[in-house]
Amino acid sequence: AIFTEDQKDSSAELAFKYAVYRINKDRHILPRTTLVYDIQHVPRDDSFHASKKACQLVNFGVQAVFGPSDPLLGAHIHSICDALDIPHLEARLDLDADYKEFSINLHPAQPLLNSAFQDVMAFLNWTKVAIVYEEDYGLIKLRELVRAPGNRDVEVHLRQADPDSYRAVLKEIKSKDIHNMVVDTNPYHMHLFLRGILQLQMNDYKYHYLFTTFDIETFDLEDFKYNFVNMTAFRVVDAENVGVREILKDMERFQPVGHSILNKSLIIQAEPALMFDSVHVFAVGLQMLEQSHTLRLSNVSCEEELPWDGGLSLINYINSVEMRGLTGPIEFKEGRRIQFKLDLLKLKQHALVKVGEWSPGAGVNVTDRSAFFDPGTMNVTLVVITIPETPYVMHRAQGNLTGNARYEGFCIDLLKEIAAMVGFEYHIELVPDGKYGVYDLESGEWNGIVRQLMDKKADLAVGSMTINYARESVIDFTKPFMNLGISILFKVPTDKESTFFTFMDPLGLDIWLLALAAFSLAFFTLFALARFS
Repeated sequence: AIFTEDQKDSSAELAFKYAVYRINKDRHILPRTTLVYDIQHVPRDDSFHASKKACQLVNFGVQAVFGPSDPLLGAHIHSICDALDIPHLEARLDLDADYKEFSINLHPAQPLLNSAFQDVMAFLNWTKVAIVYEEDYGLIKLRELVRAPGNRDVEVHLRQADPDSYRAVLKEIKSKDIHNMVVDTNPYHMHLFLRGILQLQMNDYKYHYLFTTFDIETFDLEDFKYNFVNMTAFRVVDAENVGVREILKDMERFQPVGHSILNKSLIIQAEPALMFDSVHVFAVGLQMLEQSHTLRLSNVSCEEELPWDGGLSLINYINSVEMRGLTGPIEFKEGRRIQFKLDLLKLKQHALVKVGEWSPGAGVNVTDRSAFFDPGTMNVTLVVITIPETPYVMHRAQGNLTGNARYEGFCIDLLKEIAAMVGFEYHIELVPDGKYGVYDLESGEWNGIVRQLMDKKADLAVGSMTINYARESVIDFTKPFMNLGISILFKVPTDKESTFFTFMDPLGLDIWLLALAAFSLAFFTLFALARFS
């Protein structure tokens, strides 16, 4: 195995060691074979040094190479393994779409993960979303969310951010009234991103964050539990599974560093879990190979570039492995993982809870829909503005009434029923200027109800308000509860009996008399002029 220097004694390395220890201890897997590992550490930014280390491992006669997790280093190591026909097992995100013959990647394929994100966005009915990514490859990683045919009606804003620009990007998103975000940040900087959310007060029920990390359970979300902020993410390890819990408990007892693989709450991160499964996939593939024929060990070297004879058979057996591991069902196609199960997590007041599942082919299955909109726990009071107009909104005749009891009418009853169905409290106020809302061409500003909604002095408005294009361009309307229109009324003509003088009906009698007088005057005038001539 090859790890970067900053991963020395990390949970991923310890999970690799524990997986080898567990396989050697289990007599059902490779009963006549003992696995021996050799771990090398390389600088993250030195691909040449990593290649030299890989060649040293190859000279010792290794049958498989695991890691590293860095994309650049991983590509160099794979080129060596591919040239020498040595299986290369990885547990990292790989955005390269090209087929790699001697590569087995336990990480779920990114196109399938993008499908999972799209299904969640469609379930939540997002129409306006911001995608915040940190690394340069984040745009390539999430580009399918923008290109997807189902997202043509979704307004997507792409923003790249780093720890120095988190607050600026969040402030811009807030100013554009974008309340839904897909967050793809470096897990090591997640606490800084969460701090920016708190500083800008973007932690209430209006905002929904969909995180791409599988390790949302390892972050401190104590400051977000009681503000009804919506935080959703996937996890790849089903910690509620009995078999998984037994493995994690045994992993914690692994001496002398078992406790370092897990945190205090028996939660394992995605990277060590995928590393653990990759070792088991290799062991199962090796066992299947040994059952068919004897594996011949052969030393190869980078200088001679002679491939290993048994490498092709071993990689084919590993590619055909179907099993269930820490990260759920495992199945491969051309070295890429095509079968897995993701748990959908949602932040509630007490903790992150599982509210559904996603799997390739089946899509998203939300088992707790109330988690995304629970009227029993949402203590929300909306300011509702209106204008008195009979019979929609009227003052009650009784005196000494306060609050919402002062008003009655069709719109008041409608508001009461909607609040009971959706689950919110409301406070009714009258618009100060008593107007519905007209755009002033001289000042360039709106007045009335429209202005109150634009200035966020009110959350909702009810009343007999006409929907027109100008108002719809600045505020949102529900479907109308009443449709009115301007019509032209006329009497249907009745047929009359035709007479000799019916042709005179289009014009009145006085018009005909005036026409006769004009004709006579013109006749005598022309006659007089002719006599004078």
